[in-house]
Amino acid sequence: MDNPFKYIDKPLKDVPEELKSKVMTDVAIAKLLMELTKLFSIDMAKVIERTIKKRKK
Repeated sequence: MDNPFKYIDKPLKDVPEELKSKVMTDVAIAKLLMELTKLFSIDMAKVIERTIKKRKK
């Protein structure tokens, strides 16, 4: 096995454009899925907070 810490002080290499665009597309899709999940799911922390506030009144 090669020690990855040996390469910390070396200059970075350029990433091929095809790989870069694929990674950026995958990140965008993951972000979209997280936003959609957040939109259609229940935030349990907010539900509990509202319930506690209503009980105090």
